[in-house]
Amino acid sequence: MASKTDLLKNVSIFSNLEEKELKAIAGLSRYYTFRKGEPIYGKGSHREEILIIKKGGILISREEKDGSKEDLARFVAGESFGELELLDKTPRKNSAVAVEDTTLLIFPMKGMEFRKVLNRYPKIFAVVLHDLLALIAGRIRSTNRLISEKAPWVQGLRLQLVTDKLTGLLNRTFIDEDFHSQLNEYKGDTSVVMIKPDNFKDINDTFGHETGDRFLELIADTIKSSVRSDDIAARYRGDEFVVILPDTGRERAFEIARKILSAFGRLDTGYLTEGKKDTLTVSIGVSTCPVDASESKALIQEAFDRMIEIQKSGGNGINAKRNTRR
Repeated sequence: MASKTDLLKNVSIFSNLEEKELKAIAGLSRYYTFRKGEPIYGKGSHREEILIIKKGGILISREEKDGSKEDLARFVAGESFGELELLDKTPRKNSAVAVEDTTLLIFPMKGMEFRKVLNRYPKIFAVVLHDLLALIAGRIRSTNRLISEKAPWVQGLRLQLVTDKLTGLLNRTFIDEDFHSQLNEYKGDTSVVMIKPDNFKDINDTFGHETGDRFLELIADTIKSSVRSDDIAARYRGDEFVVILPDTGRERAFEIARKILSAFGRLDTGYLTEGKKDTLTVSIGVSTCPVDASESKALIQEAFDRMIEIQKSGGNGINAKRNTRR
């Protein structure tokens, strides 16, 4: 197993995986041997797989119309090929042959479908797909065009990876990876609202994690019902939530934050707490681009810091003022 993981580490799309994740990929891979001159695959064949050379060498060739062959690339021990075909459903235009006795580590092993493996390990392949798309983006002009035209199934998988399963909102992956590009596309001001319940830990400790999950669902529903259809709500982490308000300045963002705060003040949570009346209060931080920050991470951090400040001062309120410690 160790030799497999060592080989996998050298593959760019696996290089950012942790050791336990590499072991999972290794368990789905298998060694195959080929004699000198034996074909690895031929023109017109198709299988979504990555081939890593443990020993030996591979020659990739293209067959011309007149029957002649043009050598395109030669791979040696430690190198890999096939990554770019993972998102391409079309038959291969080239052929591969072993130029000497060769041992390949192939992922996924024969008999497994790459897309089924993706669905089996979505967290691992959130990293793998991100690195794969980055690899492709360096070789073609438009990654989005490739996804939409050649691999629509990736869009469905991507949606699963950026959706929080408990609340149905978008998740931290979306905020970290997609918000930056979206912020650059917005024409006017953009505001961020960060929301955190003040007493969620007490509720979770008193009534248990299952009730805590129901509270998180209630929080998500309350936020969704308080914002506009074009606003983007996400579960940031744990009991922290974020709403992105496109084309929204500070004053309008503050109005929306007040609407959210008011909605929580009217909640009846008795059905979740065995009839015990308990008010669910929240702390809210608001930041606006470009007056507070012009970059997505800084904008999120500013709203987060303001949210924490209002919570430390007693909670159940909104902080839209610049952090005086900066």
